[in-house]
Amino acid sequence: MLPSFFGILTFLMPIRWDGNLTIGMDVITGLVKGLLGTHALQTVVGVLVATSILTILGTVFKAGWIRRHKIWKDLFDVPYIWLALRLIGTVFGVLYLLQVGPALLISEEIGGAVFVGIGVNVLSLYICACLLMPLLTDFGFMEFVGTLARPVFRSLFRLPGRSAIDAMTSFVGSGSIGLLITIGQYNNGNYTARQASIIAANFSVVSIPFASVVASVAGVGHLFISWYGFVVLSCLLAALITPRLPPLSRKADTYISGSRESNPESTKESRSLLREAWERAMERAESAPGVREFFVTGATNMMFFMFSVLAAAMALATLAALITFHTPIFTWLSYPLINVLEFAQLPNAATASPALLSGFLDQYMPAIVAASINSDATSFVLAGLSVCQLVFMSEFGVIVLRSSLPLSIVDLGIIFLLRTVIVLPVLIFGAHFVVN
Repeated sequence: MLPSFFGILTFLMPIRWDGNLTIGMDVITGLVKGLLGTHALQTVVGVLVATSILTILGTVFKAGWIRRHKIWKDLFDVPYIWLALRLIGTVFGVLYLLQVGPALLISEEIGGAVFVGIGVNVLSLYICACLLMPLLTDFGFMEFVGTLARPVFRSLFRLPGRSAIDAMTSFVGSGSIGLLITIGQYNNGNYTARQASIIAANFSVVSIPFASVVASVAGVGHLFISWYGFVVLSCLLAALITPRLPPLSRKADTYISGSRESNPESTKESRSLLREAWERAMERAESAPGVREFFVTGATNMMFFMFSVLAAAMALATLAALITFHTPIFTWLSYPLINVLEFAQLPNAATASPALLSGFLDQYMPAIVAASINSDATSFVLAGLSVCQLVFMSEFGVIVLRSSLPLSIVDLGIIFLLRTVIVLPVLIFGAHFVVN
């Protein structure tokens, strides 16, 4: 019970710190950032350089010491597209650190926003989250809450009850941590391919603290409570609809082992739900990891993010900012959408329309576009899209594509468009209802 308690306190329990309401993970992340201090940027770039060197050794030169160990082979012997992304991210990071190269790349608008605003923050978050996440998942708490939540999640979302923890962690803590929990549970044989794909594509939403930041950046912070209410409504509607549509509905209902055996949650129905929840939690606690296994699991998760995700995420985030704000690509792609926004009677339709699609590259893009628009109604919609579209390549997409989840980049693109089509009318209605 003690590890589960500390997991709840770290990831789920709101606490007051320095006069602000937050969660334990934010406090710990802040302490890690404080320890990194003025060397935070150098640490991020150092990780990128190490990633590229090791990936070249493993992918190009096929170093034997890398190929002999499964963990190192999975991390550093990768397809050439991933090698290219890692090298691009490393080059961008080194240029910004040394302040040499094209002025656009080393500017605070691009380089600073990506490597300091995103890179430092997510590195600090994952160092803490990956090491501490087994407290929440491996000592019985997921089994206890999952069993209690089973009837609701089965009937509404066609999911096992334990997915409630993924949803809670995402809403209160971090969507990326919720995503990592989902991947871990799939790898451990607790979700089928279909279940894991549905959870990842619908419940790994951004956290409440981040949603507050999005609202402030977009200029609708004064409408936060009403705005967040419509965001939650939109996400729930998308979670109800997308699992019943391709590509999610066509994912195999098999576990990672390939078996189709029934989920353990479907057994022992004769007992009371509370008693069953307690017994399942106790059974899981009996097989909980020891101290060594606990830290090995945490370190493995941390290496996956640091070496497999960070460099590619930095590359895609930089490219997303360049494409969105310094090329006409999304302006061309979004021409048909201008009529949609004008029909919805949203001001600044031509300026706002590129943001409907640019969120696929990075979740910050719609909110940043909203900041330049002098309309609460339009900003209300764009800020909502930053949260509700969910599928963005600079972090979510990189993690999913580098994981064992059976989701391709085409799947992610289709899910992004489906979610946009589902949530956009709700957000437009909310904008008119709240603002007008």
